[in-house]
Amino acid sequence: MANSTRAGLSSVFDEMVANNKRRLDDLYADEKLRFGTPPAGRSTAGGVREVGAHHATFHPLLDPETSPAVRRLNERFGKDWRYEVADRQRDGDEVIVLCRLTFGKEESVRAQFGRAQLSQGSVAGMSDGVQFRSGGAGAKSDENDAFRRATEAALMNCIDLI
Repeated sequence: MANSTRAGLSSVFDEMVANNKRRLDDLYADEKLRFGTPPAGRSTAGGVREVGAHHATFHPLLDPETSPAVRRLNERFGKDWRYEVADRQRDGDEVIVLCRLTFGKEESVRAQFGRAQLSQGSVAGMSDGVQFRSGGAGAKSDENDAFRRATEAALMNCIDLI
């Protein structure tokens, strides 16, 4: 990292090093937790950890009843697997997710991207001065559904590597 003499000369590289150090510190903290008592959400099969800037939270993103990826992983590894959404972005009408799957007694790791299009179900316009909107449940729910489908695709891509 930059020392005090270079404090005024920040660069993209220094920022990248600082971000990587924070990520490594987070990973190291997770490793220490593994030998102690894990967080409540971590011990459940199929739990997802969404990595944020400061704090990672665990929550189920994919439904075990309807997700083919979760079913396949449960059949193969039981409760010895978890995944985390390491990155998620929206690019126009597409969402992209980076998913990291940790599985097995050795805690092997696979990471893959998944993509999904935002649904095109909503049509809006104006006719004779009257505005209308047809279809679609709303922009936020469409985006959440697209992120769910992209996560499913990324997890299936990880499974293909096993």
